[in-house]
Amino acid sequence: MTAAPRPADCRVLPAGALRDRTALVTGAGSGIGRAVTLRLVELGASVVGVGRRPDGLAETAGLAGERFRYTPLDIRDREAAAAFVAGLGGLDLLVNNAGGQFVAPAADISRRGFDAVADLNLTALASLLQAARPGLAGGRVVNLSLSAPERGIAGLAHSAAARAGVAALTRSLAREWRDDGIHLFCLAPGTVLTAGVGDELPPEVLDRVVATTPLGRDTMLAEVAEWVAALGSGVADAVSGALIELDGGSGLVSAASLTG
Repeated sequence: MTAAPRPADCRVLPAGALRDRTALVTGAGSGIGRAVTLRLVELGASVVGVGRRPDGLAETAGLAGERFRYTPLDIRDREAAAAFVAGLGGLDLLVNNAGGQFVAPAADISRRGFDAVADLNLTALASLLQAARPGLAGGRVVNLSLSAPERGIAGLAHSAAARAGVAALTRSLAREWRDDGIHLFCLAPGTVLTAGVGDELPPEVLDRVVATTPLGRDTMLAEVAEWVAALGSGVADAVSGALIELDGGSGLVSAASLTG
């Protein structure tokens, strides 16, 4: 087992690395979205956060300070999301973090349940990207995903299918939007022990999933936030369209069943 680094040790970008940049973070009211928001602000960016829960966004605002503003928004509301993005003007960075799923055997997932997860994690994200494109020229997009969705994840068939679609969408847009100077990345963390994950899976299942990882540990919020910030800063602009697995090597082994 590899010991997890201290949060301070994950920070590699210099102070002010994102000064004068404007970022939009979806799902900014908790978990990964909040950690990303706080790191971007710390590095000098002005961040706009959206999410479905006003109270969570307000909590993020209390931590982030004056360079953060927020609006309650469900990205599945296509018209509202498109109008909101159009009103922002230009963006230097779009972080598509909003998402969610529930754990169930594939045979037990209803059509409505499958469609809801696919919409939130893929088709609503695609619509938001289309709306944001005119203001993203020369900018960067980081789409958050799940580790190794292409291998299948027992218990998350709906989410794995959607996230594999996000990886393919990222690659496709990296080709189509290259003349606009837009760089796109798909970042796939491993098991990040947020409150949301704790609501989806019991502790014994999370322990089993982490134990199957070659490094034998979870992925820290600070690590995800630093990777998003680095990709948004331009230090990885030699890369575009790639699925980057920040998962301790879990994509190299068979996925643990989440339903057994």
